[in-house]
Amino acid sequence: MMIESTEPSAPWPPDGCPPLMWPELSDSMARGRWYADVIGAYAALWQGHVSQASINPSSDADLDALEARLDCRLPAPLREYHRQFGALSLAETLCSVEMGDTPIQALREAYPGIVDIAEDLPDGDVLLALSDELVAFGDYLGNGNMFCFHRQTGEVYYFDHDDGEPLTRFFPSVSDYLDALMIRCLAEIHDDEEGGEALLAHRFGESLVRKWLY
Repeated sequence: MMIESTEPSAPWPPDGCPPLMWPELSDSMARGRWYADVIGAYAALWQGHVSQASINPSSDADLDALEARLDCRLPAPLREYHRQFGALSLAETLCSVEMGDTPIQALREAYPGIVDIAEDLPDGDVLLALSDELVAFGDYLGNGNMFCFHRQTGEVYYFDHDDGEPLTRFFPSVSDYLDALMIRCLAEIHDDEEGGEALLAHRFGESLVRKWLY
């Protein structure tokens, strides 16, 4: 005879989990607190897959060394994110500061096959010239599609080798990408992927969100 447990189930979402909505963020400190709350709830969702113990902030020395390798400054929001959290596998993976399987690196180094893609396009020279200004910092599910920042402007481009335009200007800044990533995490936490996509589409446009997620 099976005896059902009388212990109450843990409340969900966990205490401190932000709602599935765009927050009002007054400054970088408020943004950092929001990120920390989302990451903490996401850790609970995956039962410690992303835990406080696995958060490994990057040192200023490592960040300085990365900038020397890239021969450019990291956008301030990306540098601050890695100072607080390091590279975490959330709704998708952020590339690491240190050299490894998925390091932050020039797009041409991250995906050398972009040269072959350019050869098949009438404006291939334009594509390669733009790619030389891009640094890959986000690896979308390990499928070769990556988010990159522009060395001069800090704008975020999406590199998509699967379909349509290989390079698409996606976000005005890295902050916009990181904020969108937190919304994707919250959609998983609240089990509301449709609601999360609606929030992203309202802010960034349905066509961009479909290119990103589909």
